[in-house]
Amino acid sequence: MLRKMTWLVSAAVLCVACGENNEPEPVLDNTALMLAEPEVFDLGMDPNLFAADVLEQYPDVKACHTQGLELVGDQIYLSCTLFGSTTDRDRYSKAFLLKAKLSEVLANSGSVSWSKRDITEIAEVGVSPLPLGHPSGIIHDAARGGIWSANAVYKALSHTRMILYDVSTLEPLAGAAPITIEDHIGTIGLIPDGRLIGMNWDSINLYYVDPHDKSTAADDSMVKITNTLTTAYQDCDTWDDAHILCGGLLRETDGVRYGRVHLLKVDAIDTEGVQLIREVPEKLADGSTRVRLGAADQDNAYGTYHINKVLGHEGMAISPDKKYAYFFPGDVPGGKLVRYSLVDK
Repeated sequence: MLRKMTWLVSAAVLCVACGENNEPEPVLDNTALMLAEPEVFDLGMDPNLFAADVLEQYPDVKACHTQGLELVGDQIYLSCTLFGSTTDRDRYSKAFLLKAKLSEVLANSGSVSWSKRDITEIAEVGVSPLPLGHPSGIIHDAARGGIWSANAVYKALSHTRMILYDVSTLEPLAGAAPITIEDHIGTIGLIPDGRLIGMNWDSINLYYVDPHDKSTAADDSMVKITNTLTTAYQDCDTWDDAHILCGGLLRETDGVRYGRVHLLKVDAIDTEGVQLIREVPEKLADGSTRVRLGAADQDNAYGTYHINKVLGHEGMAISPDKKYAYFFPGDVPGGKLVRYSLVDK
């Protein structure tokens, strides 16, 4: 997947009892931004959370593949897709939206109550009804009052419906019209002028979408451009009024896909897309740094968490106070939440 870029409102508005200090945002040097001091948290999720949602064709598959991560106040949100096989996931898959209290997850003290909603819809694609079983990264749109997810057929170059969800009930927000794109959108975000931006499978193309009044599809406008960057971004979040922070995978000349976190400049007039400003490295305990944040299909350690996925494999979010970057590379219910401090020295 690829993800969400959300323009967060101030910590004073969003960070209420979220387990982090309500202090002014740190002023960090964009040219020296780094990740440091990883911490690992268990979700406290019921291991049987998806037992009643299994696909008839794959009754033994009870793990949901994470797509997006978002933080809104003391709430943590995840999106995920339940599927059985890569050969037929376009026909058999389900999309879910989850939420819980972030403070309870960060307490690392046992069971946490998670709310879950099946957000799968069926769309007529060509002559076949197919499930929109692949949600994107998710973004909080404070101005429009909900969380966006781009729900797609689980196949490249397919069909997507962007939907705005109520942050409390996880139901589609009343009065908000879905936005349809004839492509697979894996990451969506929000830029300062109120438009949405979506990246398709492997981030090959960018879609700038203006939903205008949000309530009708007739006045929606869309601009599609080719992305000049080659990293397959999985999830993004807002850094400031000109930049977004994105995690993803970059296939290097040795054929291995390595993890990357990139600070990108947003082109507000949608003529050049996004531009790479900095490859954000991890600062290691000995003071050295690395820009390769894990290697796909190899054992990787992020603090005490070992997983065969890169750090930015799927979900990523920035805390409202900009002190932390959160990553969720695993699947639910068994994956771990990884938190890094954001530093510049």
